[in-house]
Amino acid sequence: MTLRARILLVIVAMQLLLVGVLALGSLDRLRRDIATETRMGAQTARNLVLATIGTMQGAVPADRIMARLPERLAEPRHARIGVVDALDGTLRQPPGPADPADRSPGWFAALVAPDPQETRLPVVIEGRPRGYVLITGDPAEEIARAWRDMRDLMALALGTAALQAGLIAWAVGQGLRPVATIAARLSDLTRGELEARIGPLPQPDLAPLARHADALAQALEQARTDRIRLQHQIVARGDAERKAIARDLHDEMGPCLFGLRVEADALRAAAPDAATAQSAEQIAAIAEQISRVNRALLNDLRPMAVGQLPLPVVLGDYVDDLTRRFPDTAFRLDVAAALPEPDEASALTLFRILQEGTTNALRHAQAGRIDIRLWTDPAHWRMILADDGTGIAEGRREGAGLTGMRERITLLGGDLQIRTDASGTVLEARLPRAPATRNRTTT
Repeated sequence: MTLRARILLVIVAMQLLLVGVLALGSLDRLRRDIATETRMGAQTARNLVLATIGTMQGAVPADRIMARLPERLAEPRHARIGVVDALDGTLRQPPGPADPADRSPGWFAALVAPDPQETRLPVVIEGRPRGYVLITGDPAEEIARAWRDMRDLMALALGTAALQAGLIAWAVGQGLRPVATIAARLSDLTRGELEARIGPLPQPDLAPLARHADALAQALEQARTDRIRLQHQIVARGDAERKAIARDLHDEMGPCLFGLRVEADALRAAAPDAATAQSAEQIAAIAEQISRVNRALLNDLRPMAVGQLPLPVVLGDYVDDLTRRFPDTAFRLDVAAALPEPDEASALTLFRILQEGTTNALRHAQAGRIDIRLWTDPAHWRMILADDGTGIAEGRREGAGLTGMRERITLLGGDLQIRTDASGTVLEARLPRAPATRNRTTT
């Protein structure tokens, strides 16, 4: 159950309890009042009978008093009178008030009706018993009035309770409304939207919770900023190490290999015999092979053009080279116009995505067409590589190249998605744009 439902349940239960206590107290009071009214009615009826008999003595013959008595009597409220004549034993009743039109339910009458009261008043005239008068309490009218009062009271109490419950529900809803705001902001935090804030709340009970949630969001945002900065530093340090190694290979290995080839050529030219000349040629061939391996290592460690030329030019040159090397495959490169120049780490990553994606499509998928698209949105670099090859076999694990590329993209705060089926494979990469380079255009 929600907190609002629990509060309303407690309130409704307390209201019903109070109404029940009020009803029980009212029933007890009504029972006593009805008994009192009935007793007073019977006493009034007794006095009325005695007074009427007194006035009839001397004015009416003694033997006719009992027969004429019902005509002289009028039943008071809450009492019934019956006259029994000793001569014929018949019971005669004077006219009384009509029964109440709005009678109470039987269960209510049973709850408040007093104990039955009956009084027999003997009539003795001139020393002779003439009969008796039977006086009984009649609480029907009083019970009907009590039912009307009780019904109105309970209706008023229940209406008041319902109104109070409604007002409390409205007040609780207003008081708990900021809880929904806090929950929404916490949901934003779980989705990674760490810039969301609750702000100050007027409710003193919830304001500290909002402040703590905002402080948590601020701490998480700062932690994310620090993590991104550290991840960029890791990538930058790795790129710097590869750049240094590539420079050493180029500066140290290149001259050595060049000198080795020169010496081999000189040795071959001055060879005194064919065996020596053949050995010189083998040395030159080995030097050339080492040079090719060195160039491949340099290209793997760091493509020299990245960072030296605009990224669209570097990507275009690479695609042109692929077109020359693989004439049976159609390549299409679509680079958005006026593309800003990325930072060095992003530029190198985008080049590596193109390099790894085309290599896999050509080597493993036998693709006949490869489409490359590069563009930006307000927050990301976006690149898609789509081929029409055989796709990635189900259950096949990613190679070291894709795994390393995914790790690098993750370190830069981006993501890589791969969709594959029998019609081909699509690689979609997103890299966050560095704020300092978002507005820098290509030269």
